[in-house]
Amino acid sequence: MVLLLLLVSPATAVVTTETAEMVTVTVSVENQDGEVVRNAELTATWENGSNAVTTASNGKAFVDVPKGTNVTLSFSHPDYIRNNPTVIKRASEQSVTIPVYQRGQLSVTVADETAPVANANVILRKDGRIAATGTTNDSGVFSSADIEQGLYTVSVVKPGYYRNTKTVRVDESAETRVVIERGTATLTVAVRDPHFSSPRPLSNATVTIKSIGQFQTLANGQAGVSVPVNTHFSIAVTKEEYDTVTETVRVRESNRRVNVSLSRTPSLTVNPLNRRVVAGESVIVEVTDEYNESVEGATVLLDDESVGTTGEDGQLTVSIDDPGDYTFVASTNGQESSPVTIEAISGEDATPTATATATETTTESPTPTETGVGSPGFTLLSALLALVSGIALLALRRQ
Repeated sequence: MVLLLLLVSPATAVVTTETAEMVTVTVSVENQDGEVVRNAELTATWENGSNAVTTASNGKAFVDVPKGTNVTLSFSHPDYIRNNPTVIKRASEQSVTIPVYQRGQLSVTVADETAPVANANVILRKDGRIAATGTTNDSGVFSSADIEQGLYTVSVVKPGYYRNTKTVRVDESAETRVVIERGTATLTVAVRDPHFSSPRPLSNATVTIKSIGQFQTLANGQAGVSVPVNTHFSIAVTKEEYDTVTETVRVRESNRRVNVSLSRTPSLTVNPLNRRVVAGESVIVEVTDEYNESVEGATVLLDDESVGTTGEDGQLTVSIDDPGDYTFVASTNGQESSPVTIEAISGEDATPTATATATETTTESPTPTETGVGSPGFTLLSALLALVSGIALLALRRQ
């Protein structure tokens, strides 16, 4: 038993938790005049850990933190404040000075040309960093919590209004007034079909902009409308035989163009080139997609049984052996066509199709002239006279 414990104990020691290496950060707290701040509470936090300390009479405190971690130092004091915590990246044995400021407060009143503006967004920045944000109340007023005293940039914006920014010095209690102005910009929605190498404009597509209305694209595939500035819009674009596309668009203070790609809804069409055939012959079946383009490799079903797949030209030749009605369906990539039915008839019932139809025309023939004995128009007397004339003519020539 003793031997077993001796063998197991080293292994157990290896499994116990490994203590992270700690380093000490020396923190000094000073006000804006360079004076030390005693009794300031500092809280250091990092992933899966924290440590709290208080500054001594010399304004310093020592904080133990894991080496190499990112540490956030938060500050608390009844007379001083910091808008943002201090961040130490990849902590090591080092000294850090935290500047703190006297507490201040700012009240912002927002109005347009006629009245106070409620629900306007107010942003306070000091040295480029956001110190406070909020919205105005029904009286058009926003009051910040305690913030550092000093110089601030106050930005005010509301949907439908141009942004206005001004600089304000904040002391223990400060007030300012910001006037904003209504404005509009042009939002152009350009709708294209990306299927083609050069995307084609889609006319007569319906563009629906929530809270604005519906518009139809023109021949160039575009629809333009005037909208309030600094506003987010939900846009839906629809067209028959095309998939619907929705987007959220933000229009700031200048004209905005949005390109929307609209593709046809995937579909298959099976098309027998003849809908009536003679039993014992074949029928060519063609399969096309939503763009009426040939589909290679589509499975063709004849009365729910596979009879082959289409070639590069999207066609398949299928033999029809017996008379009757037959239904074709095509499928590929999860798409299935609507069924199409053809009729096969027996050879005895087949009616030949004439290539041309002759039209009988009755034409009156002229009365024939007799050319021989017994023929109308040529008598025996005429024949004798002709013979006598011939003999006389021959006698004269001999003289």
